[in-house]
Amino acid sequence: MRILLVLCAAIVGATLLSGCVATNVPPPDRRVTLSPDLGTSVYVTDIRCTKGKSDYYTFQANVVNNTSSDYAVEWKVVWLDADGVTIDSAVSTWSARMLQPFEVCALKGTAPSPAAADMMFYVRKARR
Repeated sequence: MRILLVLCAAIVGATLLSGCVATNVPPPDRRVTLSPDLGTSVYVTDIRCTKGKSDYYTFQANVVNNTSSDYAVEWKVVWLDADGVTIDSAVSTWSARMLQPFEVCALKGTAPSPAAADMMFYVRKARR
């Protein structure tokens, strides 16, 4: 009986420990850079960059607050031409956003030029 109790305790303990390791943070996208100071508090999902009916690319990504508190972030999109060279633009500046607890926020941007072919998306903890 004692061996059975020890075995059951070991199985329950292993199950609980494996649950602590799992996270809901999705795999990274090469176009997204998250500042290390965000830890697992904020992550990004559903990155889209598409050229609709216009000649300009549109970007959208969901930024997720993974905490039970308000969380201030800053974000920017840097647009790249077909060769991967940065397109200088006034729209490539940091914008601030306060995320509510567990909020999923869609952030959007439009390329400054029809020459844009790709983008890089940056998120960091808000500077005060």
